[in-house]
Amino acid sequence: MDLRLTVLGSGGIRPDTHRGGPAHLFSAGSSHLLLDAGPGASRALKRAGLQASDLTGIAITHRHPDHMGELLLLLELERLRPRTKALALLGPGLLDEYLDFMAAWGRDEPRKLPYPVVRHLMPGTCKLGPMRIEAMTVPHVQGSVGYRVDVGKKRMVYAGDCGPGPEVEELAKGADLLLLECSLPASGHTAAHLAPEQAAEIAVAAGAKRLLLTHFPPDYDTELAVEIAKARGLCCQAAHDGLQIKI
Repeated sequence: MDLRLTVLGSGGIRPDTHRGGPAHLFSAGSSHLLLDAGPGASRALKRAGLQASDLTGIAITHRHPDHMGELLLLLELERLRPRTKALALLGPGLLDEYLDFMAAWGRDEPRKLPYPVVRHLMPGTCKLGPMRIEAMTVPHVQGSVGYRVDVGKKRMVYAGDCGPGPEVEELAKGADLLLLECSLPASGHTAAHLAPEQAAEIAVAAGAKRLLLTHFPPDYDTELAVEIAKARGLCCQAAHDGLQIKI
């Protein structure tokens, strides 16, 4: 069975006329897992020919608004449709606090969703249809996780926001397709984000077959970033909204 990626949003926290906020869709058969729900995710999902009711699950990497800004909207959209099947919600414990707060905000009583939500606390593992999903802690902010998705012998990895570290290399081991953020310019350095050199080093150390760079700020030099990775012998490209890859 094919494992497919659709890039719904390849941008970051700063508004960009060409890129939505972080949102990546992993699909296998009729199972669809949305990884992060940044601004514009629901609109991009519609452009991809899907809607919130098609989602099997939503996986959130961490608490920053560019990664979960449209989570509540996607959950609330299902009030407009007769959804009865459960939706899996994966992510760190802070999601529970967020959803409890939003359910009660401005109301006398908390508002419950009219369909079941199956909560999977991450890091951890779970199974959604043909997908085996494993989340591991990555260096960014407290509670940040990255996701490894296996279908048969095929593997995609999405690390979300992260800095360099052995945790990311472990997460990325054996990836057929590795999605890594690239929000720092060439030769940039922080403990919480990646420059192209660092992303390439992680991909090489992990033995990834293909590297996809994503999470770009506006006007980022994606051609240079890809050149840096290719100079290290990697098969690499830059993500753009609407890109589809099948493995």
